[in-house]
Amino acid sequence: MTKNPLRRLALAAAIVSLSSGLAHAGPLPGAIFTTNADGSIVNGNTKYLSKCGLTGVWLDGGPPVNAPSTAAGLPDGEYYFQVTDPSGKKLLSTDPVNNRCVTIQSGIMTKNCDAPAPGPGTHNTAASVDAGGGVVVELCPYLDTPNNGGVYKAWMTPVGDFAGDATKVDNLCGNGCFHGFVPASSKTDNFKVKDVRTFCIAAHKDIIDAKGGVTPAADWLISIQGPLGDTTDLVTDEKGDVQLCVLPDGFYTVSETLKTGTTIFATQVDGVSKTPSTSVVVQLKYGLKNDTSTVIFTNTACTDKC
Repeated sequence: MTKNPLRRLALAAAIVSLSSGLAHAGPLPGAIFTTNADGSIVNGNTKYLSKCGLTGVWLDGGPPVNAPSTAAGLPDGEYYFQVTDPSGKKLLSTDPVNNRCVTIQSGIMTKNCDAPAPGPGTHNTAASVDAGGGVVVELCPYLDTPNNGGVYKAWMTPVGDFAGDATKVDNLCGNGCFHGFVPASSKTDNFKVKDVRTFCIAAHKDIIDAKGGVTPAADWLISIQGPLGDTTDLVTDEKGDVQLCVLPDGFYTVSETLKTGTTIFATQVDGVSKTPSTSVVVQLKYGLKNDTSTVIFTNTACTDKC
């Protein structure tokens, strides 16, 4: 048995390669770069206004904008990605490795990996305007960097070169290996986020009774759908309130679910009356941190059948 730790690491990587696809021979050609949600900027750094969402940081694995379609393309195949601090020692990605899986075809990132092997690849993708088309993939979810300068590092490695168990979030893989990613067979790109600007949406629910009295409505379902289609369901407290925070900018749909015996009477957004509706769209815009947009739904209790 060899006592050389680097040889043990190479042997372990070879074993993983046999079980999850062919490894890339030699240094990995091509390049990766961070971009925005449509791939129109390259290594934006201070142009990234948030970590996540439409103003957040996305990853591209092909030629940048205005480059030939053959420029900087990665070899075809399936790749894992991760986010760390700039040293690589601190893993910031928080979901299993096989969730962070994308496919390269003709040097262009085209989609999440196919299930069931090597993994589902469940990160958001969006159409890219770069050469050759393709998609970009959202790096979130990942933690804030501990780096004092606010620097992060994005990694991509071929599935066959990954040294670990892709069903786990983190992998201890020895010296010269970072959470299953070996630098010699990986591409990296450092990035910064200008400012993690986030917002809140508050919703309030009132009921007008048969005598015209207005009381807050507790235990009422309020749903908030984000710009990427994700929905959060909340239930009002005894004061008729809900609140959802740490939201990136964008358009959100706030909805209430009518209960039997009630009908919608009035809807307000930030103090402005809207056409009465159980669903309203609000836009979160940049300003101070934790700006809050407030929606008020007012229902009436039906005296007759609603």
